[in-house]
This record gives sequence, C-alpha cells and structure tokens, in this order.
Amino acid sequence: MCNPARAAEPIDTDGPDFVESSEVVGHGRLQFEAHLAREHAARDAGHQTTTSTPTLLRLGVAQALELRLETEGRVEVALGVKWHSQDRDPTAGIPALSWILHFDTPTGSGDLRGRGIRPSLRAVATWDLPDDFALGLMPGIKLGTAPNGERFVSGIFGAALNRRWTERFRTFVEVAAPQIATHRYGGTSLSWSLGAAYLINNDWQLGVRAAAAATRAAPSGQLLFELAGRY
Repeated sequence: MCNPARAAEPIDTDGPDFVESSEVVGHGRLQFEAHLAREHAARDAGHQTTTSTPTLLRLGVAQALELRLETEGRVEVALGVKWHSQDRDPTAGIPALSWILHFDTPTGSGDLRGRGIRPSLRAVATWDLPDDFALGLMPGIKLGTAPNGERFVSGIFGAALNRRWTERFRTFVEVAAPQIATHRYGGTSLSWSLGAAYLINNDWQLGVRAAAAATRAAPSGQLLFELAGRY
C-alpha cells in the first residue's frame, strides 16, 4: 500500500525537463510520463524531422526505490532502477539525492536499432533556493557502442533552474548534454532549453519543453509535450 502522506503530495515527474527529479514515486505507486516529441536535425544528406513518443513507467517497490521502464516508440527500450539516497534539508543547504541505473537494450527497427546493452549511471541532486527557485544537477556516465562495434565511454550532464510561480505552475531553463564524447564517437550533443509544467491536480500534470542546439552534434530544434499521471 502507498504512504497516505506521500499520496497527498503533488506528483513529481522526471520531465518535461531533461534533468530528472531527485524524488521517487513512493511504495505502491505507479506513475507514467508520456511524451510527444518532434526533432529537427541537419544531416549530411539534408534536413531530417522525426516524431517519437517516448514514455516512462515508474513503479515504487519501496519508499526509496522504484523500477523503471522507458521506451522511445520504435527506437529502443531501457530498463532501470532509481534509488533516493538522501532527503533535502534547505536550512543546511543539503540537496535531495538520487541515483539512476539504466540499461538501454538492443531494440528498435532498421537504422534506429541500438547496438548491444548500453548501461548508464546518473546522479541527480536538487537544491531548494530562496524565492521558490530550485537547482537540479545531473552528472552521469554511459557505456556506448560505435557503428563499428567498438565500445566507448561518454559523459552525461544536465543543469536546470526551476521557478515555481504558483502551487500549480513552474517554469525552467536548462542546459542538457545527453552525450559528451570525442568526435570519433559522435561528438558532444549540447542543447539549451526552456519549458513549463502545470499541475491539473495532485496526480496529473501537463508539460512542455523547447530546445535549440548549442553544438553541431545536437538536434537543431526540439519540441516536447508531456502528459503525466500516477495511481
């Protein structure tokens, strides 16, 4: 059964921002975060626009632990676990801290199919700041596979500054780097983004994020819409 106190709190989602939440869903809770994403990228053969429906399912198996299933439509499936290791203490400047271990699987269709199991580990720390601001940092590391089958290690980093304007509405700006690597392995993909989230009620949320490339390896433009709910 879920914790009644936890159930009374508003839903806390990993999206729509790239930097994920440092909270977990709580024991006995099931939460989904469904997205509609449109991405525009400049390729050697010209410009390419793709639409995808990334979805994240989160199941609380303990008060500080959740299991995760993440899909990107035809692209890939990732299995993971998230552990909330530390509660925040704003008076002492102590952030909330969680660890996310994911395994991207070799699924997908055609050229979108991944190569081998690709594990990643991310830490998420969130500080509460004055005037209803919050700062989230997400460093990480990932083991990838190049087209020639060579394995390589890349970095992950995100930083998001949130501002809560009302109990239901927040906005954010962030920098997102899902891959930090040398040119040989695809280069560093870095984007700037901004967005907002609105609580319909404690269990449902709408969100949006728009992003623009900061490096050539990143998509030139991205737009994402989110619908999240929990049970």
